[in-house]
Amino acid sequence: MGLFSGFCSFVSGAVSAIGNAIGSLGSTLVSSASTFLKVASPYLSVVLDVISVVSQLLGILNPEDDIEEMGAKAMEADKKPEDFDSNAEYIDYLRNDIELDKEKFENATDAEKVARQAVGASIVIKGIEEKKGFDIPMTTWVAMAKLGLDDKANEIDKILDTFKEGKLEDFVKYTEGKLDAKREIAVGDSLVNMYKELEPNMSEEDIEKKVMKMDIGDR
Repeated sequence: MGLFSGFCSFVSGAVSAIGNAIGSLGSTLVSSASTFLKVASPYLSVVLDVISVVSQLLGILNPEDDIEEMGAKAMEADKKPEDFDSNAEYIDYLRNDIELDKEKFENATDAEKVARQAVGASIVIKGIEEKKGFDIPMTTWVAMAKLGLDDKANEIDKILDTFKEGKLEDFVKYTEGKLDAKREIAVGDSLVNMYKELEPNMSEEDIEKKVMKMDIGDR
């Protein structure tokens, strides 16, 4: 009980730090980052890796870019995402025009660090959505993390494209074992066909086993 209470307090502190930066972030980014943190916090480090690898594949982040540093810059910047025509322009602004306060960055509290990670992740997620041309439910990133896809950028990208027609929520529910039989079969078939394209050297039997193992319940 005490551990759970402490965790909730920690997340609450990070959410408060995000809200305190509304003048720099704007209400939309504050809302996105707060929601992201509440959804992703139990798996945060792996979720950040998932977001990072796919964003590099899509050319949104450079290999040297750091999500937490981007969040820190956003929380200190004079301009908000709404001041730019695209999220890509906003990321370029943070990357090239905002200097990181290294002393403040290194001396931040744990809650402040997590707040910066949530803000940076939300910015990058928006960039991914902009690049792909569709919205991605926050729970998708947690599902990818729980599946251990944090170093499999091509696989993540292929899943996003396979379920882009408003079906990403079904994919998430499939991994949680929460679909009815008809939709479970449909998602499973889509994944099998996806992996046949992605990994043509795998046998159909091995692909089917792989897809079945993606139903990981609540672990």
